[in-house]
Amino acid sequence: MKILVTGAAGFIGSYVSRALVWRGDSVVGIDNFNDYYPRSCKEFNINLIDLAANQQPRFKNEADSKELNIVFEKLKAYSGNNSGAAVGKFELSEIDILDYEKLENLFRTEKFDAIIHLAAMAGVPLSTKNPRLYTQVNVDGTMNLLNLAKEYNIGKFVFGSSSSVYGNRIDKKVAEEDNVMRAESPYGATKVAGEVLCHAISKVFGVKVVIARIFGPIYGPLQRPYGMLIQRAINYVHNGKKVQVYGKNGLDSAKDSTYIDDQVEGILKCLDFDTNFEVFNIGTSDPKSINDWFATIERWFGKPVSYEIVEADKGDVAASSDISKAKKSLGYEPKMSLEEGIRRQIEVFNLMPEWYKTLSEV
Repeated sequence: MKILVTGAAGFIGSYVSRALVWRGDSVVGIDNFNDYYPRSCKEFNINLIDLAANQQPRFKNEADSKELNIVFEKLKAYSGNNSGAAVGKFELSEIDILDYEKLENLFRTEKFDAIIHLAAMAGVPLSTKNPRLYTQVNVDGTMNLLNLAKEYNIGKFVFGSSSSVYGNRIDKKVAEEDNVMRAESPYGATKVAGEVLCHAISKVFGVKVVIARIFGPIYGPLQRPYGMLIQRAINYVHNGKKVQVYGKNGLDSAKDSTYIDDQVEGILKCLDFDTNFEVFNIGTSDPKSINDWFATIERWFGKPVSYEIVEADKGDVAASSDISKAKKSLGYEPKMSLEEGIRRQIEVFNLMPEWYKTLSEV
């Protein structure tokens, strides 16, 4: 298949792109390289996809070449892709999903079989400070892609949604049929809006849509380096800094904490699932607390995590997933333990270039 992956330079998007390439699909990735976190991190991610496709890394940085190859081999070993499996192609276009003209030119040139839409303004805290930006990107950008999927008869549209659509649900494990009109942040609300648009376009125009509600934090090697507490804690332990913990329940705050490879498996199973319209929770159903995260980091780093509890972010929510539907219909089964997942994340962190390990804004 030829698959468009939006947000391909991001954490989840780059892992999804590598997994597709490794299984033999052709991938066209798009990303606008938004400055939400340093472009150098996203270029490193893209170079890893190039290596997966047996291509020369397109972003030249001789200082990173040694670390790039070492990290790639480590990630390849983690994936179990050591058998000479089929390798697909990878192309990259630097396009903003709000630029309809450039998107349409791409659709006209490429004959996509499917779209995995992961590009978005991410993060709850920033969405409370700039809600209009989140609406523009996450709602209007999604509508642009859905309309092009309709116009160019794309066979499948996978929408990366979020557990934030459920709001703060610590009372129960949330299932797909639960009320999603309880979002408590502009970010969560834009994901609800995206889902409603997906449903409407599917029903009216017959576009086949699967919504993957992503339960996080999604963690693992090369986790998004800004706004993610596990990555921040690892960085701060390395650099001798104190971590600020935001959360209504301090160190007892608990979320599903889904390992990146498990999340990617769920997204690819959504891609391959034959349906007109469906929604799946992709998580663990096994929430872990910040206490668990910190204790695991300390074991594998050999140093204590220095922290302070501060006022909770506006819009901060927690929800744990009922994944019985994804297990039954998709055969989805998360496998990674928090212990091994964080061990891998720290191992790759220690292999990264010095500029990455000393990032100040995380």
